[in-house]
Amino acid sequence: MIAPLLELELDEIRIDLRLLGAGSLASSAPSPHGAHPEFWPYRNQFLVSVAAARALQVGADLVMAGSVSTDDRHVDGSAAFYRQADQLVAMQEGGIHVRAPAVDMTAEALVTLAKPSDEVLSWTHSCHTGSIACGSCGGCIKRQSVLRTTERLQSDVHPK
Repeated sequence: MIAPLLELELDEIRIDLRLLGAGSLASSAPSPHGAHPEFWPYRNQFLVSVAAARALQVGADLVMAGSVSTDDRHVDGSAAFYRQADQLVAMQEGGIHVRAPAVDMTAEALVTLAKPSDEVLSWTHSCHTGSIACGSCGGCIKRQSVLRTTERLQSDVHPK
């Protein structure tokens, strides 16, 4: 798993949202409300809300989101969205803040700046169809392109 490699504690929360999803992320017809096949209504807004609720439970005061600049093809992946989310969440009980530190960076710039190890990169994926990279959806193709551009492309085989 990636969390120990980053010296982070994993606090996994599982919520079945298949009834609310649409498009390639939900293996269903695209939403008529989204311009892209992976559009999932209010996805990042939901993730921020769940993370903020959990942060309140455990006494944390910050929620970090992993969006990059190209995520702004969906409103809830934009810098403007995260500014508004921060204001909305912070005004509620607990005063929790929301940050998306890479929201103004391309994925390529983030990989170049962060310099993750090959082991960490081997655990990453952005598959739109499942928890194991399919290699052919938009998310997998984008990941491969980013790693190729940054000269970090490697096998997708995870270390044991």
